[in-house]
Amino acid sequence: MKALHRYGLSGRLLAAAAVTVLGTGALVEAFLWPSSAPTSAARPPGTAAAPSPAGRPDAVAQQIGSAPAPPPSGAPPRPAGSAQSRTAAVPLTARFARGSDGGLAGYPATVTVANQGAATVSGWTVTLTLPRVTLGISDVEGATVTRDGAAWTFIPTAATVKVGPAGSVTVSFRVSGAALLDADPTACRIDASPCQGVG
Repeated sequence: MKALHRYGLSGRLLAAAAVTVLGTGALVEAFLWPSSAPTSAARPPGTAAAPSPAGRPDAVAQQIGSAPAPPPSGAPPRPAGSAQSRTAAVPLTARFARGSDGGLAGYPATVTVANQGAATVSGWTVTLTLPRVTLGISDVEGATVTRDGAAWTFIPTAATVKVGPAGSVTVSFRVSGAALLDADPTACRIDASPCQGVG
């Protein structure tokens, strides 16, 4: 009986030691071995998880309300509200013409302002230079005129300020003074361009 009791007690001690070793191994494995379950990134409260892109058509890849794609690299920015294409205004032209029924005291003349472009042009300035300060300009129709020495500047009236596409307006006036010789203009400009019919 004492032998059985001794062996029985020893067996119980060995069993208890084995359980202790196995339990310690399980704890070590739990701390050192990473969990195989996938972890999800932390999300702010109240936000839904993003759907998986797998199997989603490209047509719905961009969420509604997302920012538009940026312009291609190197493309110049387009001003806000500007049209895709715009007809550029063509510079106006002008032609001076001397009338044929002049006399010793002067002669009639016209300056015709023309628009060869496809867009209406609003506003223009014609400067006419006479050869002598003793010559004058009078009876002006289609413009108002100011003088600076021998240079005369014509500004359009409300009726002639706009020149439509492929259209023209005419300013008529009279050059007065000793106009028998050397009375033709020596220079004429419309805006920054020279007039035709002078020089």
